[in-house]
Amino acid sequence: MNITGDIYEYCNGNQLGVNQDVFIELSLLSYAQFQKWCQRNKLNRLRTAGRGRTGLIAWSSIPDEYLEKIKKAFGDPYRKDDVDSFVSRLNNDDKAAVFFMKAGLSPQKEYQHYIEAQILNLYGELLQEIEVKAARNTSFKKTQAKRELAKVIAELKTLKREDGKAKFPHKLPSNPRSLERRYKEYAEQGYERLIHAGTGNTNTQKIKGALADWLLAKYCLPHKPSITDLHLEYDAYRIAKKWPSLHEDAIYKWLHKPEQKKVWVLARHGKDEYVRQFGHKTTRDKSDYFPYAYLTIDGSKLDWIHFKEGAPYSMGADIKVNLIFDVYSEKIVGHDFSLAEDHQSHFRAFKMALQETQCKPALLTYDNQSGHKMKAVQELYSNIVTANGGQHYAHRAYEHGSPAEQLIGRFQQQFLNKWWFSDKQAITALKADSRPNMEFVKRHREKLKTIDELREVFAYSVEKWNNAAHPKLKVSRNEAATHEQTFALDKISPLDMVQLFWVTSTNTNSYNRDGIRLTVGKERYHFEVYTADGHVDLDFRDNYTGCKFFVQYDPDQLDNYVRLYLRLPNGESKYIADAEPVKSIKSIPLLMDDQDHGRVHKMIGTRDKDVERVQAELEALRQRTNITEESLIEDQELEMKFRGRQPKQSRAMAEAGAGSWLNKL
Repeated sequence: MNITGDIYEYCNGNQLGVNQDVFIELSLLSYAQFQKWCQRNKLNRLRTAGRGRTGLIAWSSIPDEYLEKIKKAFGDPYRKDDVDSFVSRLNNDDKAAVFFMKAGLSPQKEYQHYIEAQILNLYGELLQEIEVKAARNTSFKKTQAKRELAKVIAELKTLKREDGKAKFPHKLPSNPRSLERRYKEYAEQGYERLIHAGTGNTNTQKIKGALADWLLAKYCLPHKPSITDLHLEYDAYRIAKKWPSLHEDAIYKWLHKPEQKKVWVLARHGKDEYVRQFGHKTTRDKSDYFPYAYLTIDGSKLDWIHFKEGAPYSMGADIKVNLIFDVYSEKIVGHDFSLAEDHQSHFRAFKMALQETQCKPALLTYDNQSGHKMKAVQELYSNIVTANGGQHYAHRAYEHGSPAEQLIGRFQQQFLNKWWFSDKQAITALKADSRPNMEFVKRHREKLKTIDELREVFAYSVEKWNNAAHPKLKVSRNEAATHEQTFALDKISPLDMVQLFWVTSTNTNSYNRDGIRLTVGKERYHFEVYTADGHVDLDFRDNYTGCKFFVQYDPDQLDNYVRLYLRLPNGESKYIADAEPVKSIKSIPLLMDDQDHGRVHKMIGTRDKDVERVQAELEALRQRTNITEESLIEDQELEMKFRGRQPKQSRAMAEAGAGSWLNKL
């Protein structure tokens, strides 16, 4: 609004004037027309504009059609005192404020209905005053008073705030009878009458007592009846109870009032949903946070489309990531990029995180996924936190979400979803901007990256996030992570890294003639014990084939080596040897290279040596016992010769032989 100064002023005694800017503001006249009307005295100018003064036009000289437009826009000046008096008597209504705040209205509607409640509250008081005056004075015109009161309330719509918006944006009737009828409905039905009109609203007033208890109890049943089912059952039941007829809409509105909704949400959907909607949430005090004091981990599907051989259109979107954030700096200190969000992924992410931070956090939080609950992972978390009072815990559902959730959300929105191969929030997302343009992606699918290539893109995206400015600290996240630590956290040593990230199998595994096998996640691994020069360790095979071992391994180094611990009868274990992945050979000679040929000769040589060694042991055994292949033949020949009647002494001598151990006794 371009009007300066008051709209109405009294000038030259009691002569009412109108600010001349009104004519231009309301497009009643052009500036040239306005000047001509003043020159021709069609408008009576009471005061010219200038030197900080506003120009005034006499109210009495303005045509009626213009007066109506001016009054509609700025109010009736002759009723101004009545309006001011009415406004001065308006009182705040705390109950109305709370009711409309909980009603889920827009700010504009909430303000409108609150104003209407204020006006109707005062209107009710004034109606009582009118009745009192009419009772005391028989000549008092009650109808005329109600008509004037309705006009004053209508005038409230013309009052403006400093920002130009309506000060009292109500939608109450201007007709006196309609206004009084609206007040009676309001007095009977309460604040809800201002929000809803119609039969459904009046029906809600009938829901009380035993009727209300019956509806609520039925709706609370665990098989979750619909409102329609409840309404049909009510209609069949109400006649016997002599309850009133209700509209389905009325039942819905009554059940969705906060006092009823809290009860049936708990009954129908359980504690978690109740806490999510109505539960009290604590507020974190972040004033004492410092770098690496609080780490949080969360896993998420990576919304990127990649090349996948054999899949429809050769496109896949099945990558998972685990991200570890330093809550203070928001820096991503550890991450893992894989096809499965499992405990191995957690280990790899934390290994990176501790290599980056070089200290143990005072607090570590995570979600309630099963991977975090595994014994090995829980042991890792207990060892990761600082020994001097460090804690780790899973966030309870809906009570206080991990800060990683909103950090991942911003990371996705600001960086990950901006790559052309991102599928945003998947093709089923409600918002169009959250869905990928699959036609575009399919047109360029030959340019899709492999998983290994995307791993590099992801690492680059993490680098960009860490180099970007922290939203509150106004420095990069990398720089924020270098701020002073106000509490001494335990440092990480190389020995700590070995102790933390080497996992010992829960069950034992048998070492057999083809080595020892280990299953980690869904992957199977095959190991063998070798000597320093790369041959199979035959001594180990002799001593431990058939024995059971606990296998200790680094989940990130399963392609390197593992450690074998022999299970002892007392429940303890003893380190015996390291095992390496089995060295396989190609079975088609044409496909072999020099290394393959060398490996074949080495493996055959190892096998031959094993046979030769055992053969030597066998020969030594035969020599010691004189139980040989030849002695077997001789014994059987003697038996045939004497038909089993060989003298006992001769038989003993024949069995013993000249060089037998019996002759040496």
